[in-house]
Amino acid sequence: MHWFLLSILTAITVASRDVLVKKISKDHKAMEIAAIELFWSLPFFCIALLFIEIPELNSTFWLNFGLSLPLNWLSYFFYITALTIAPLSLTVPLLSFTPVFVIITGALILNEKINTYGLIGIVLIVISSYFLNFNEAKKGYWKPLAAIFSEKGSRLMFAVAFIFSIAGVIGKKAMINSSPLFFGFSFFFICNLSMLCGILLFTDVRFSTICRYKKLGQWLGSLFFLHIIFHCLAIMGTQAAYMISLKRTSILFTVILGWFLFKEEHFKFRGPAALMMFAGALLIAFWGD
Repeated sequence: MHWFLLSILTAITVASRDVLVKKISKDHKAMEIAAIELFWSLPFFCIALLFIEIPELNSTFWLNFGLSLPLNWLSYFFYITALTIAPLSLTVPLLSFTPVFVIITGALILNEKINTYGLIGIVLIVISSYFLNFNEAKKGYWKPLAAIFSEKGSRLMFAVAFIFSIAGVIGKKAMINSSPLFFGFSFFFICNLSMLCGILLFTDVRFSTICRYKKLGQWLGSLFFLHIIFHCLAIMGTQAAYMISLKRTSILFTVILGWFLFKEEHFKFRGPAALMMFAGALLIAFWGD
């Protein structure tokens, strides 16, 4: 059951990174944080690649590798922007919509059937999204749902959940045609390097700024790297659905830490809503086949 511990460690790492990003967002812009994290993650991935055997790579691997890049570029920038501009308890729980999107796209494209448990999971997630903004209900019964799309951070994280549902499928194909660790390390080395170059070329972030925050960068870079390595090792030991559902416990950790560290408002609504979203994700992941 080592995969169980690794999955929980993945969740804790993701939550810790999200909270750290939120903490420093008061003093740093989103693209500045991104550049610092991306740059200082590169040495970890570069060194790790030296110890990974290169598997035989076919055209399917390269096709899915290439398709994964723009999806991860977009989701990364949306994700980090959402973390910096909106409360953690309002944005991170929306990642529970990822399995909902997977079920819907599977039904439309692959003709997959949704069973009773999957349907219940979808209903739980939709209801819980209402309670994320329940404080708006006094303005009208539809206001909590409208608040998801009126809040920029929520809109961005909602988009991230959708992109993840596509990127996850494509990334899995690339893993099958190589190896989990090789794909994880090689992909995020190339992905992070390309995003860093884009930030330095097209924004006002300067390399001197990245170097100035060495200690912060090492924390962000190491958490990013640990997230990937825990994820890859965990998914090698069990079915992807089990591992990813446990990884989603990061939602609970992040919401609780956001309330405890930043005293975020409306926790009495958003805490239970996050728990309900996670329960819906569990139903879909374990019994929604």
